[in-house]
Amino acid sequence: MRLRAILIFLVLAVVSSLAQVDPSLLLPQNYPVPNWVKPGLVVVYQHEGGTQSGGGASAASGKGFRIDIVTDIEKNTVYGIEFIVLVSPSTYQITFQPFKVMPLFVFIHPNAVQDLLKKSDMYAKQGIVVRGGRVSENSIWLGIAYNVSSQDFWISNEGLVQRVQVLVKQREGSAVVMSQNVKHFYIEWPNIKEFPPVARESHTYNIYTSMYGFTNLAGSSSYRLSNVQGRVARYSILQSTSGMSTPTESMGVPSFGPFYIHPSLLKKDVILQIPEIGLVWKNEQGMYGVDTVVYFKGQECFRASFDERGLLMGVQHLYSGLIFSAELIQ
Repeated sequence: MRLRAILIFLVLAVVSSLAQVDPSLLLPQNYPVPNWVKPGLVVVYQHEGGTQSGGGASAASGKGFRIDIVTDIEKNTVYGIEFIVLVSPSTYQITFQPFKVMPLFVFIHPNAVQDLLKKSDMYAKQGIVVRGGRVSENSIWLGIAYNVSSQDFWISNEGLVQRVQVLVKQREGSAVVMSQNVKHFYIEWPNIKEFPPVARESHTYNIYTSMYGFTNLAGSSSYRLSNVQGRVARYSILQSTSGMSTPTESMGVPSFGPFYIHPSLLKKDVILQIPEIGLVWKNEQGMYGVDTVVYFKGQECFRASFDERGLLMGVQHLYSGLIFSAELIQ
């Protein structure tokens, strides 16, 4: 059972796997994204997550950073890559939550918040509680609660998401995730309009876990393209482990996807560098072509091997004392 939970965590971040209302489905998309939100925008959040038992003691936690990189704007929605690096305060072991393409909540238009609040009575009939308003001269609060979860956003007058808090109540206690904006800046990101041919293929990977030199087959993940709308592709994923199959979904954009990267990104020596937190994302010579690697405070925490087309051949990353890896099988 623990192995199955870990496998799911490999693909999906904890927060996204919990029952929540997707704010992007509620917020009006009729307001244009401002010019300062563009491909290459990097937003760094100090990130902390944990669970609490019924008695209030922390059962598990991690502190680190959430990195969001804007890659595309499609129909007034911001898309990009997100990854998270956490360090256990008790063991100091690193957990790397791998790159994931998704709608990024680095920007929320203040007018969209006001429009959503005007519809709070309508959503209340669906069991969705929407609250919010101005809390300071340069901060607007938006809260969305549904079932056992709540999400709170604090937004600047320009629409930059300054702080996020997610709370999920569980029978054993509660899970809390908090993110606080540290800085934002820009990097050179290629303006890619067309998906590479590899993005339209279907592939399957075996997934392994390793600890103390022992490696075990944990299951497999199969990816198949479902549809493409503009610069956003959607993939169906079938995860198999311990005789059980779990369907899920993932997204891709022309520059990056669940099993591919655009070859132009592999030509860069350094893709992203944040000296203040000790993080570097760079490319190195690899067995199949190029390895793209993330170092955090000098320690390698993620390595993905790609061929010359940008197809993912294999990947490994740290997870709290374990090493997760995936290998292309077809």
